[in-house]
Amino acid sequence: MSLSGTEIHDLARRTARGLDAVSEGYPFTDSLLVFKVCGRVFLVVTEVPDDPLVTVKIDPAFAEDLVRQHESITLGRYFDKRHWVTIAPGPGITAALVESLVQDSYDTVADSLPRRDRERIDRLRGR
Repeated sequence: MSLSGTEIHDLARRTARGLDAVSEGYPFTDSLLVFKVCGRVFLVVTEVPDDPLVTVKIDPAFAEDLVRQHESITLGRYFDKRHWVTIAPGPGITAALVESLVQDSYDTVADSLPRRDRERIDRLRGR
């Protein structure tokens, strides 16, 4: 079952808040809630009632597939269109898809962090 904009927002925020070394805030504008891992952006939640969007970082090859498969997923809004996609409510936007995209975005950014930050995340995970 496809999610509403409110459900996408709630799920994306809840998923991000459950991850290690995550901070959140409004560094750009009061309507863009930004989630970072060790200071690097991995999720943006557009908090505009008429425009419920979530933007995540993604592998460019996977981005093209998502855009082709889902009419409500577009190349990233506000960010580099090659490395980000924006998710809006629409057919096929499920809880599993949103959770997976937020987790993948986090992993993509976390994997590119300096070693000291990756080690910090590993310590938080108990590794």
